Amino acid sequence: MTTPNHPPRLSTSTDSALQRPHVLVVTSDEDLKDFFVEGLILGGLWVSAVASAIQTLELLRLRTFDLILIDDQLSGLPALELVRRLRGRSDRAATEGPRTDVPILLLMDDPDDANDDAARGAGVDHVLTPPLDLEDLVPLLHAIVMSWRDDHPGRPWADNAALSPPR
Repeated sequence: MTTPNHPPRLSTSTDSALQRPHVLVVTSDEDLKDFFVEGLILGGLWVSAVASAIQTLELLRLRTFDLILIDDQLSGLPALELVRRLRGRSDRAATEGPRTDVPILLLMDDPDDANDDAARGAGVDHVLTPPLDLEDLVPLLHAIVMSWRDDHPGRPWADNAALSPPR
């Protein structure tokens, strides 16, 4: 993966801190986690990170996010099974885990056509491949979130929803 020579420009497209997109990064790779957390925060996004699919399922029982970025090299539960569960497309989805319709991106080291098709069939919205450059990635993530928000008017930002009392 490559990193830019200078940090990405901060986003000014949101009115308040609670209207920054909140991204959940799912990876057990510490270097990759650090790359995403540091780079995406500089790019105007809030970032939370977990190291496993099980942690992801537990966290999503408690709150929502505006976008989920999953590394396909997870240990334990495979990344595509996690996506299937999050999308309600798994045999175990009804009994294990929350469902979400927010954009899910999958980082794949070797996305041959079969893997890419399987990812999309599982419910992945976008497949990312290394090398990743924050100068390209940050605007892409903002655009994906804003496009999803345009398709879902009235949905609160994830951090606003976290502050709302439960219904």
